[in-house]
Amino acid sequence: MVSMGDRGLKSLIICTSIHHENTLKIGMVIAEVIGAEIVRPLDIDPSQAAAYDLLGFGSGVYYGNLHSSIREFVERLPQSRGKRVFIFSTSGLPKIPLLHDYHRSVRETLRMKGYEVVGEFTCRGLSDHGPLKWLGGVNKGRPNEYDLRDARKFAEKLLHSLR
Repeated sequence: MVSMGDRGLKSLIICTSIHHENTLKIGMVIAEVIGAEIVRPLDIDPSQAAAYDLLGFGSGVYYGNLHSSIREFVERLPQSRGKRVFIFSTSGLPKIPLLHDYHRSVRETLRMKGYEVVGEFTCRGLSDHGPLKWLGGVNKGRPNEYDLRDARKFAEKLLHSLR
């Protein structure tokens, strides 16, 4: 399960991607750059996180928050002393800084447990949840090539900052 690629970091991404695999698409780009494997939260015990130098947590946004499986996984993580982590998400709605902080609960839990959040990324994703289904959804074709390019840039910047 440990993947080091040629980057020298043992990296793992824990990702929940449910409806259209929007978040998984972003996670795959990040994983390629940093040399990480991607697993679902149910496929790994939180105690195994200690084996990694870098952890990523990704999810779609549901009612203004990351998926409950990610939040519950993070709550079950052991205490840490500065282990580096990052968070990423896809959302039907744009992130408006004063109104939306999709990562807040996960970020705060990670920090309270001693993890160092070294980066965050979010982009739009196709959503046809609830009443949006009747409209044919929003953000068709997202994440698109520009979102994937931005995810790659995020991962490259993240990797560079960890060297």
